[in-house]
Amino acid sequence: MTDPGSGASLTAILTRIMKMWGPGMVRTLWKTRGLQAGMIRARRRRQRLLLDEGILVPVGIGISPTMNCNLSCEGCYSKNHPREDEAAIETFDSFIASAVGMGVFLFVVTGGEPFLLPRLIDIYRKNRGVFFLAVTNGTLIDEDTAARLGSLGNVFPVVSIEGSQAETDARRGEGVYRKVLDCMQRLKKAGVPFGFSSVVTKSNISTLGSSEFIRDMITRGCKAGFFNDYIPLHAGEMCELPDNEESGLFRKRIAALKRDEPIVLIHLPHDEYDRDGRCLAVDRGAFHVNSQGYVEPCPFAHYARENIRDHSFRDILSSPFLEAIRSHPTALQKGAIGCSLVNNYTILQEIAGKTGAKPTEESG
Repeated sequence: MTDPGSGASLTAILTRIMKMWGPGMVRTLWKTRGLQAGMIRARRRRQRLLLDEGILVPVGIGISPTMNCNLSCEGCYSKNHPREDEAAIETFDSFIASAVGMGVFLFVVTGGEPFLLPRLIDIYRKNRGVFFLAVTNGTLIDEDTAARLGSLGNVFPVVSIEGSQAETDARRGEGVYRKVLDCMQRLKKAGVPFGFSSVVTKSNISTLGSSEFIRDMITRGCKAGFFNDYIPLHAGEMCELPDNEESGLFRKRIAALKRDEPIVLIHLPHDEYDRDGRCLAVDRGAFHVNSQGYVEPCPFAHYARENIRDHSFRDILSSPFLEAIRSHPTALQKGAIGCSLVNNYTILQEIAGKTGAKPTEESG
């Protein structure tokens, strides 16, 4: 999952994205104003609950309604998540409604491949005042799906691409690059605002940090781009981390591109940390719900205590497991590996043991 920030930073990012949807269209302006009103309404709900009851409600959360996927990409973080006994779509529908009622404005929908579940579009339609950022491989978005997304105005597909054709097909499968470009063309034609997402590895870091790649994405219609540092989770993966010098140069390149190019660019998890190196997303209440309904601190931290099948959204907000992570002095501290909870895995295990949280992925 790509979680594009939390708190004030998230609000600023979403506002910038909405402003870039395209001027001059009455329908586009109406959609933007509807989301802006929803953002204000959600903020008031969160503020009221914090003031009146001391309940911290996150701006955004991640959900993975399915971990099934029609691709098998090298280094995918969900590789060892179970594919059976997934929570019913009605369970996610009810959970989202409860979260919206308490002030959540952003849902990062990932997986797995969310467009394997066509009924998600009905959920997007029922919640027009909130923002759904759907991370997709793009291969299942046909013209009809693009048209349905275009009629909504509150869904922002983020299409995965790894740089060039050779780099994308090497990680995602032969022919996927062409399908991704076709998907972008359909979304652009249907008037759907969308962006791209790329996993930064040693093999593609030069391409992703180039002006040529960013300008190509802009030309194809992307309004935002998410760069996700590769997080190694499983033994035997072929993806390789960039070295410190390469990572430092890449951060400088992205800073320059943010300044110079007409596109919103987010570098994760780098942009998630405050000046003291603490993960803001988890610290401010964000979490991830996997396809079985288990509530994980983030997509890379595969432990959970609660499940949306038998815990209310209000219950989850007071989870002893999540509270213990937020209150720990170093669990959310940035380290050599991009994700703090992966870097501090021993601490995560200790907190899980003390609070009754269990592993949520299969061994392998």
